[in-house]
Amino acid sequence: MLTEQFKNNYQEILKACDKTLFRHPQRNIAARLQALLPLANQYPEADVYGQGGLVSEFESEVAARLGQQEAIFLPSGTMAQVMALRIWAEDRNNNKVAFHPTSHLQLHEQNAYQALHGLEGILVGQDDKVITLSELETIDTDIAALLIELPMREIGGQLPSWDELKNQSQWASKNNIAFHLDGARLWSCETFYQKSLAEIAGLFDSVYVSFYKDLDGIAGAILAGSKSFIEKARIWSRRCGGNLITQFPDVLAAKAGLDKHLPLIPEYVAKAGRIAEYFNQQDNLSVIPESPPCNLFHLVIPQTDSELMSKIANWSQQSGIALLPLPRTCDKNYSRFEVAIGQNGLSLSDEQWQAAIKSFANFIR
Repeated sequence: MLTEQFKNNYQEILKACDKTLFRHPQRNIAARLQALLPLANQYPEADVYGQGGLVSEFESEVAARLGQQEAIFLPSGTMAQVMALRIWAEDRNNNKVAFHPTSHLQLHEQNAYQALHGLEGILVGQDDKVITLSELETIDTDIAALLIELPMREIGGQLPSWDELKNQSQWASKNNIAFHLDGARLWSCETFYQKSLAEIAGLFDSVYVSFYKDLDGIAGAILAGSKSFIEKARIWSRRCGGNLITQFPDVLAAKAGLDKHLPLIPEYVAKAGRIAEYFNQQDNLSVIPESPPCNLFHLVIPQTDSELMSKIANWSQQSGIALLPLPRTCDKNYSRFEVAIGQNGLSLSDEQWQAAIKSFANFIR
């Protein structure tokens, strides 16, 4: 098991590298705020409790992109999603909601859906695969809502087929089950589906998207849906402490990130596919899924973190390339790393990344 000291040292090694494969370039606080000044100059007045030109305009913009009637900006997806499920549960007088075993609600929120909102989680699907319609049809209790994550982070960014997703949407509608989208990384799904964000989100009754991941915002989320749904969400935002006195820094960064990175997402996705291919060419490395449908994938190396991470740190120092973040999971047989391709991935040519990956694979044998 890696010590905290090693983790901190490794992060410092990555910061000192000349090139990085994953995510976007790191910036200090001053640089991030300075980059927002040109956009801030267009909005002289701050919002007050979510009311004001900047926030209202941004909510309308994102709602339109998602093909939804209205939207609300919230501090976090953790708040947004349990609010959405609570609303659907109350609408149907049923506290049961279904989601995948690897959902963020199940793994990373200390059971907030249960502790704060009295919801009962029904787990559906296999740990390492996307949910299928046949698995939904085996649910043997009435549920108020079904949460589907696109793409599914914990299993390497996998996505169901378009036909499968449509069938699940129709199944939910036929059974009076609210269909909610965990779209934290939805932005990267258009290429795989060859559909617009509005067409994808249009299959759902409510939609959550994030701004600090692929879009490099500071923090914050949008919850979108019908007019009546968002009216209820605004009440729950106040109840949950999400209706902050002002949110202009987060909204400015979200808007800037949307404007800058959304047009580049197809490039990130295409680059991720080629990078994954270069990893798969090495006999001691493998990618999950083998052909990534989005800009995210998991790299699996059949070594434990204790024997592997020192070698990775040494290679990074010698090469000046930050190829991998800290491992996401480790066990006695392998280490698993999450690779999300953003602006950093475009900093070297395909040939340069291919050579770096080959060098890396040979070094860690």
